Amino acid sequence: MLHLFSPNYRCPSISEIPIPWLSKQGVKAIILDLDNTLMPWDKPVPAEANAQWVRKVKAAGISVVLLSNNGGDRLKKVSESLGVPAVGWGAKPFSLGFRRAMTFLEVKGGGEVLVIGDQLLTDVLGAKKLKLRVMWVESLAINEFAFTRLTRKVERLLVRQLVKKGLMPGGRLNENCNCANED
Repeated sequence: MLHLFSPNYRCPSISEIPIPWLSKQGVKAIILDLDNTLMPWDKPVPAEANAQWVRKVKAAGISVVLLSNNGGDRLKKVSESLGVPAVGWGAKPFSLGFRRAMTFLEVKGGGEVLVIGDQLLTDVLGAKKLKLRVMWVESLAINEFAFTRLTRKVERLLVRQLVKKGLMPGGRLNENCNCANED
């Protein structure tokens, strides 16, 4: 069961994920977490480097859909500013939000999709349950939502076990992006 929390790839931030690498991996679509992946949960807009990365991904012909456990005007405004669809109230790690996000993507199968998120207990677990590839990135938040602080404690225990069992790509999260150096 531990394998359900093991990401396929790791990178410090989305802006460090090489777009040529995505294409080389056959990624045709990305399901992108909003809070603490694209932007801190308490900020109204993403950092320019992350917004620019999304634009470059789209220019490379890779579809992007935002998936968030939150919703409302903030998600709608970010979605509109980036020109990408969004699915709110995703209830991750349950499958419903991921399945709704998949309806926006023009892909032949889950093998063409990459989920990118900052939480093992929501983004990684939800993706793995649907057999989607997933990249785990560092959280952008300095101050996290109260419930997220609690789940991060569980996450730290999981990371230790994943590293111990050799199931964590690239070792610890603060190491270099393991996708950038793959052939």
